[in-house]
Amino acid sequence: MMTKETTQGIARTTLVFVLVALLNNSGPSLMAQQMPPNPKQKEAILRLKAIIMVDTLNQRARELGLVVATDEEQEEFFRKRLTAQLQEDFVKLGTTNVETVAVQAGSLDYKSLSAATADLKNRATRIKYNVPILMTPAKGEKPRYQENPDQLSSMLPELNRLIDSFFASPIFRENSANDAALRAKAVRDLDSIIVLSDTISKLAKRMSKAVASSK
Repeated sequence: MMTKETTQGIARTTLVFVLVALLNNSGPSLMAQQMPPNPKQKEAILRLKAIIMVDTLNQRARELGLVVATDEEQEEFFRKRLTAQLQEDFVKLGTTNVETVAVQAGSLDYKSLSAATADLKNRATRIKYNVPILMTPAKGEKPRYQENPDQLSSMLPELNRLIDSFFASPIFRENSANDAALRAKAVRDLDSIIVLSDTISKLAKRMSKAVASSK
């Protein structure tokens, strides 16, 4: 028997799927539909998808017994606040392209890059420690990146790749017999995002100070 919360979640998710489909297929011509979405369209689509992602993660956490409800009113209050914050975190994580942020007016903007990657680290960390289904120890060696200025140019596309890999995880859409392995892969991606964004932020901050002192 489905609970009221589950029924509302299904209805909300169905509505979001419809809206995403409309956004993805809107446009005056076939050529326009084939063009990649502009930044505003991408953010609008991802905001809708973030609702699905958070709802799916919460539902899977309840199914796995990772969340136990206590006081209903208090739980609902904190759930709404956390859900809104997580949706915003997912949107920012998915729409920030560090390679684009790094280049301003044709030159590297270390200050903006440092601030943007520090923000990504904070948001990824909040997702990791507030989504029960992702609260699983990562297996294997912890990701490590050297603060080497010569490697900065390769770190930026790597961070974008990790973010794309994390968002492509099937755990946001479905559960399967390989659920544990899928969750572990998503956690590894998230851990790498946290460590790499922190490394880039510290490196860019140091390089920004060096540039300022040389003027």
